[in-house]
Amino acid sequence: MHRGPARGLSLRRRTMAPRLLMRTRGLMSNSSPTARRTSTRSFLAVPVLLALGLGACGGDTTGPAGAGSGLDGPDRVLDWQPETVYTVGGFEAPEWATFGRVAQLGFDQDGTLYLFDDQTAQVTVVSPEGAFLHVIGRRGDGPGEVGRPLGMTVTRDGRVVIPDLGKRALVLYDAQGEWLGNARVAMEREGLPARDVRATASNRVVSAEPLRLFLDEGTGDTDGEAPNRGTRPVWVYPTSEGDSAEKLLDAWEPPPPPEGGESTLEGGGTAGGMVVIRTARMRAFTPELHLAPLPDGRVAVVDSVDYTLKLVGASGEVERLHRPIPPTPVTDGIREMERERRLDEIVGREGGARLSVLGGGGGVSLDREAVKRMLEDQVSNMSFFPEIPVVESMAADWEGRIWVQRSSGVPGEPGPTDVITAGGGYVGTLPPDGLRIPDAFGPGGLAAYIELDELDVATVRVVRLPLGT
Repeated sequence: MHRGPARGLSLRRRTMAPRLLMRTRGLMSNSSPTARRTSTRSFLAVPVLLALGLGACGGDTTGPAGAGSGLDGPDRVLDWQPETVYTVGGFEAPEWATFGRVAQLGFDQDGTLYLFDDQTAQVTVVSPEGAFLHVIGRRGDGPGEVGRPLGMTVTRDGRVVIPDLGKRALVLYDAQGEWLGNARVAMEREGLPARDVRATASNRVVSAEPLRLFLDEGTGDTDGEAPNRGTRPVWVYPTSEGDSAEKLLDAWEPPPPPEGGESTLEGGGTAGGMVVIRTARMRAFTPELHLAPLPDGRVAVVDSVDYTLKLVGASGEVERLHRPIPPTPVTDGIREMERERRLDEIVGREGGARLSVLGGGGGVSLDREAVKRMLEDQVSNMSFFPEIPVVESMAADWEGRIWVQRSSGVPGEPGPTDVITAGGGYVGTLPPDGLRIPDAFGPGGLAAYIELDELDVATVRVVRLPLGT
């Protein structure tokens, strides 16, 4: 998601994608040996770009904390004006700063910036002064290469971590770009971290939206155990070969949308065969699962409709911070506004609807008009969660402050952003037209934003935020 750093900037935000269940017939026959042994039937939860829906999760409401700290009082407006340190990219950028699509950013402990271009599968490394240093990685299926990247993050000690769907592993590099190996994951158990992958203080990673793959060759058995209904497991993933993932907690998962209203779309796979994509009924305002690793080693988690943050330690202990702001009931008027907003987003995209599927064994060819009609039908028949969750987004800076963007209660309109400490102290609230949550935080108040112009040309702006609380 791309947010502008300050008032007056007209920037565009990329929405999160709904998940699909993709059933392939013959698609994976030319894949790796691992894929070939399961080519008869394969089911993959995959993201679809163009997405108009929110996916996700929620939690319990026990033990509110923070009373007397300001969390239970009215908003106190923060008028933070960040200082621009440097910019990278833009329409007239030098060749090294011309990107296909800047998907993610990260800082290491020295303030070095890492920019991930998911079209080239490369990471451009920039010095704390904004000078080009080197490039890490390249697209390919060989050792040290990345075939199907899902995201990127940087650990504090400078390791670059790229989840690669083709390898079903985290591809690892050091700060100089040397390949360190691949950390394999069990996609049927913990799944593979995706776009929201984030580094923890212990130089491991977490993800709220991993991709999970369940394989069935017609025997009724699967290669792994599906998550229990009503819970969503959150895993901490390794960044070294040979280590295994560890479960952090079981977050709450909201009930599924009502049955019925499924859509089916068929297309040809570039590796041969027919691809059948079946989408569940679309639902608006489903509570998302939000994760924010803290510098003290804990992870802040929001898995509820209300404003409750769980601070989860490595051994599973949980402290809760609560702000008494209720969710917004979904009315008939809100339903109509949300339908109109999503339909406008479909027809307003230049060139019509675009569907992009991530998967092994090649790409997928789909008719654009058929995709558009499917999405329009999905919006017309969509269901709604009964309340709009309070928390819309969350992140934590290197000083341990948690940034919590709240919903405005109005579809398509941004809400304010609270800044609180991990101890429950209330710093203040940034107004809806003020500073937004950065795309990456760094040491010493550094932060970076991805800004897109009207031609989708990216500029990365690095700023320094106020450090005082």
